[in-house]
Amino acid sequence: MNYETVLNQLQDNELSVEQAYKKIYKEPKIKPGKRAFFLKVNITVPDESAKINTFLRILFLLPIPLVFARLGLRIGSRFIKDDLDGFNVNEIIKLIKYSKNTKVQVDAKDAKIDIRII
Repeated sequence: MNYETVLNQLQDNELSVEQAYKKIYKEPKIKPGKRAFFLKVNITVPDESAKINTFLRILFLLPIPLVFARLGLRIGSRFIKDDLDGFNVNEIIKLIKYSKNTKVQVDAKDAKIDIRII
């Protein structure tokens, strides 16, 4: 529909503001991201001995399948009563599923954590 036609209909009170907005601006099609399958974690604790850091490297040597992460979130959602700052646990599971090539780095005083979703 033509932009001027919609505005004329709005001026003549044939359309509401919301209806005119929907006719002028179409909703964009959202394409999901690439699907991820594994989670690679690297944890370093600077104040601890080399043995603990070596143990953590060995523990997280292989990538973790995202099936386990999603399963853990589903089990954990039973214990979460409210939404997490406006996020639903099911939305977080969908975000993780389609978040390939995402990197998260956490630098704290106690530990350094690098997470890559591949």
